Amino acid sequence: MPRIFIILAAATAVVFGAMFYQYHAQQKELGQLQAYQAVLLEKTEQIFQQAKDPSQPIKVDTADPRLQGDYQVMADFVLRQMMQSAEARNQYIRELKALDWDRFLDIERLAADKKQNYQATQQMLENVHAVTDAYDMKTAELEQNSLEQAKSLPIKSRYRQQLAQSLRGSQHSDEAHALFELEKQSLSKAEAIFAVLKNNRWEKRGKLFMFYEDEPLQQFNALYQEILALNKQMKRVAVQNRQEIAEKL
Repeated sequence: MPRIFIILAAATAVVFGAMFYQYHAQQKELGQLQAYQAVLLEKTEQIFQQAKDPSQPIKVDTADPRLQGDYQVMADFVLRQMMQSAEARNQYIRELKALDWDRFLDIERLAADKKQNYQATQQMLENVHAVTDAYDMKTAELEQNSLEQAKSLPIKSRYRQQLAQSLRGSQHSDEAHALFELEKQSLSKAEAIFAVLKNNRWEKRGKLFMFYEDEPLQQFNALYQEILALNKQMKRVAVQNRQEIAEKL
C-alpha cells in the first residue's frame, strides 16, 4: 500500500497569522507580523522537504534573528508542533515499511505464504492494525497536547486565543486527516481481499491470481479496483496539499 506524506499544519501558519492583522495598527508591530509569516513559511518548507525522507530525522532551527518577543515564542511553538507531527507520521511510515506492507498483494509472497496457511499474511495484518491504531492514538495525543500548550504560552492573551482557535480548526479540517482516513479504508479493503484469497481456491499463473470459481474472482477484482481507486485518491490529496503549500511560499 502506498504511504504518502501528510502535510500537517502548513496552511495553519498562514491562517492564524493573517488573523492577527486586526490587532496591529503600529507599523513596527506590523513589520514583526510580516517577518513572522515569512519565517513560518520558509521553515515550514524546510520541514516539508526534510520529511520527504522518513529515514532521516527532521532538524530545523526554530529560532530566527528576524523575530523577537511573542512572535518568536509562537514561531517556535508552531514549528515544533509541525516537526513532532511529521516525525510521528514518518515513524508510522517506517514501521509499515518494516512490515513489508507495500508487498501485501505481491503474488509471489502470497503464493509462498499459502503453503504455510497464510501465517505470515495474517500476522502482517495484525501488526499493521497495531501500527495504524498506535499512530491514530499518537496523532490525537499530539493534537490535544498542542492545544493545552497553546493555552499556556507566555504570550499576549489575544494571541493565545487566536492560536488555539487556529489549531482547533486545522485539526478538524478534512485536509489534515484525509490521507490517513484513506489509508485506513485501504487497510479494510486489504483485509477483505485477503479473506477472498484465504477462503477460496486459487493458483498463481504468472503474475495473475487464477480462481477456480467465478464468484470469488469477481469479488477479488472488485476489491482490487477499489484499492486502486483509493490509491488514486491518496495521490490526488497529496498533490493538492503540495500545490497549496507551494502557492503560499
